[in-house]
Amino acid sequence: MASKRPTTTDIAQFAGVSQSTVSMILSGRPSVSFSPETIQKVCAAAEQLGYHPRKKNGRRSTEPPLVAVVTPTPGNPYYSTLIQSLENEASSHGYNLLTCNTYYDANTEGRYLDLLVSSFYCGVIFTYMPYNWERVRALSFSFPVIIIGDKADSIDIDTVALNSRTAGELVARHLLELGHRQIAFITTQLDNNIQRQRRLEGIRQFLESCGARLVVQEASVNLHHRKYNLNIEYDVGYELAVKASADPAITAYIGVNDMVAYGIMDALLAQGRSIPGDCSVCGFDNIFPSCFANISLTTIDSCLTEKGRDAFELLMRKITDQPASATSIFQIEYNPKIIIRRSTGPAPGAEGQEG
Repeated sequence: MASKRPTTTDIAQFAGVSQSTVSMILSGRPSVSFSPETIQKVCAAAEQLGYHPRKKNGRRSTEPPLVAVVTPTPGNPYYSTLIQSLENEASSHGYNLLTCNTYYDANTEGRYLDLLVSSFYCGVIFTYMPYNWERVRALSFSFPVIIIGDKADSIDIDTVALNSRTAGELVARHLLELGHRQIAFITTQLDNNIQRQRRLEGIRQFLESCGARLVVQEASVNLHHRKYNLNIEYDVGYELAVKASADPAITAYIGVNDMVAYGIMDALLAQGRSIPGDCSVCGFDNIFPSCFANISLTTIDSCLTEKGRDAFELLMRKITDQPASATSIFQIEYNPKIIIRRSTGPAPGAEGQEG
């Protein structure tokens, strides 16, 4: 005999809360606030009991199926390229996308979450790790959710990601092989951004194991405080590179992403330094401008086309209830690849040496 399907009443009894509390949390009811501890307790109970509700679709048959894509900024080509990849895949399945820009603001993201649960969307794809992750996790019990980006270990949601620690190691190894032993890492605020943190971890661990010196320059202002400045990441790279370059021992600079790396390059060139003759510069993401002849940035390929394709495929599994999709958590992880271009070269005085 098949076991009884768990209900919200079962979850309420297990978590020690009311049934209405469980219902509101797992349905993502807008304008209702619960503490992170209560949301965590309800989600943990739902997982332990194996609760997976039958999906509801309030969309009228005459309306085109619609998927929301939540992204932090339209200003970084990383996100615009990823959205284009998602749109291509969505179009091939007969779906439409609506892009929601949060500008790195948790409150804006929260307002979009309210809109998502009260509208006729088929699912949502986050192109970054969401700020309101407790609400997103609760929402995932009754609504298809996919995250593109490094995932916190405590969140059981389908994800598509690149191995950020390995990516950091690849950049560090490349610079060490070129003879660089004094290296600066320049980044926007690390705060709760797991991807940025893991890139730094990979770089730091590899450099420290080889006895090299790493200087970390982190922006003091969160991106959302200057959210309508489309050049914010470039400006962070420029401003912090000027500061870091006061140390003449530094011969290599790593930007937390390509946009930051562009700012680093311009700051160094404005000081009359040559790249890569005097200083080498690396980034992450391999966005399209990085291959331009006058930029030629050494960077990590982020597999943007593959991420969009696989993220939408995972979403389709959730929407169409393909076997195992309702009870399984999928994580697709790509191995990073370094793209070596003309922005990196031997450290001054290190020509001919082996790293």
